[in-house]
Amino acid sequence: MANADNENLLGWVDKRKTQGQATTPAATDANYTDITALKARLTAAAPASYPAATLNLMTKNDLVYAVRLIDDAAGM
Repeated sequence: MANADNENLLGWVDKRKTQGQATTPAATDANYTDITALKARLTAAAPASYPAATLNLMTKNDLVYAVRLIDDAAGM
């Protein structure tokens, strides 16, 4: 079985690494450092979809998933 967890820097797996895809996602480690960074990324990328009231209701897992959808929807 292939090990898709090559580096596990962020605690999630980019499964495309085992499928031979050479392109890297737009996501960077800086987008995932803490909740403030996640909220800032969502506010910058889609302010109409993620107003402050919505961001305050989201868990860290929700924020990470939303940022991943914006940065690399093809990899989800």
